[in-house]
Amino acid sequence: MFFHNNDKSDLNDIADIPREKESALKDDFKDSKSHQNNQNWLKKNYKKYYFNFYANITLPEKIHLHEFGFRHFEGEKMHRHLSFKNSGELHAFVLKFAPSDIYCSSSLYSRPTEPMDKKEWGGSELIFDIDGKDLHLECALTHNYTKCHDCKSIHPGVLAKCTNCNSSRIYIIDVPCKNCIVSLKKEVTKLVNFLIDDFGIERSGIFIYFSGNNGFHLHVLDSDYYPLLSNERSEMASYLLGKGFKMETLGIKKTQGDKFVPLSKSKQLLEAGWRDRILKKLKINFYSSKNSDSDFSKQIEKLENAMKCDFQQMVLKTVDDLSVKIDPMVTMDIHRIFRLPGSLNSKSGLAKILCNDLKSFDPFNEACFFDKSKVDIVCFSPVSLLFKGKRYGIHEGNNHVPRYVAVYLISKGLANIDLKDIQDG
Repeated sequence: MFFHNNDKSDLNDIADIPREKESALKDDFKDSKSHQNNQNWLKKNYKKYYFNFYANITLPEKIHLHEFGFRHFEGEKMHRHLSFKNSGELHAFVLKFAPSDIYCSSSLYSRPTEPMDKKEWGGSELIFDIDGKDLHLECALTHNYTKCHDCKSIHPGVLAKCTNCNSSRIYIIDVPCKNCIVSLKKEVTKLVNFLIDDFGIERSGIFIYFSGNNGFHLHVLDSDYYPLLSNERSEMASYLLGKGFKMETLGIKKTQGDKFVPLSKSKQLLEAGWRDRILKKLKINFYSSKNSDSDFSKQIEKLENAMKCDFQQMVLKTVDDLSVKIDPMVTMDIHRIFRLPGSLNSKSGLAKILCNDLKSFDPFNEACFFDKSKVDIVCFSPVSLLFKGKRYGIHEGNNHVPRYVAVYLISKGLANIDLKDIQDG
């Protein structure tokens, strides 16, 4: 096993870590006794998880060609450029250090322990990230929390300023609800359909993972896509996001008389990709009984009158509705390291886990591996949680809750472990 200290530039290559949000959460209590107690307690519980559930870990086939990275409860620093010969060596490392986060590169490297410019890249999995924050759901305004950097107070809801000290140095703690998960699943389904229908990827080669917090990762294990460079992956992401869509792309042009007419009536050109999706969504028929440009223009006029907006605006709105809300930076960066499947997410204590049945998947059940033994916590604000099919109404102050609820709330920065429970772990 090899170790190499990362420099500052490497930290920007981390996937699924909003740097300003994660570091802020820990900085608030960095020098406090409560923070240290929380970290010690969480580390004990993480160590138990990796002892009992290491079988959850899914490793890449050629483990020795992948770069690994870790965060530890003791500090903020990301340790990268690590390599392991086999699963046993990684297992021993994880049990010894009980890291807060475990990451693995999507790329293959001839020399994974070297600095980035000397690793000798040999291809990469195609990975997509769908995160709850990118969906801008209205429900998040009510069930998320706002935490102040300055006075450390926590307020229910999403605020622009701290209501206690009026500081604008705030950040959001996300506590996803059932609607959030349902909305995320819809985006995942859209993405899977795009990958199959538009890119010809086999469904068996697409692996859907719950990220462990508030999103999903899709790993495409198709060797045809491994050689794609950053610019090619960026183009693929732009396609999925519907970026730069033009009316001509839809097979329609605007005449000098401000009438919309089809460029072609070829079914082969129209019944595919974005064209097919948009035309079906807007219920536009290129093949009316009259099959004339004037008849087509009348369809558009009727649609504009019904929707009370310009056709171009209508199309752009439809593109936005049909597009997949992925993070394009994740897809295009071939040097990122991603949370290892089966490992715990320090922002929640839930595991990044494979979704065998997306429709029925419940992250607060299937990704939750801590037991129901009761522990005492001190919560900073009232919280309502649905875990393992049961609703928990947590009040401000002292609470006696199952261990999995305590891990979640402490990881979110919404509670402290009670001192009497620290020795027991």
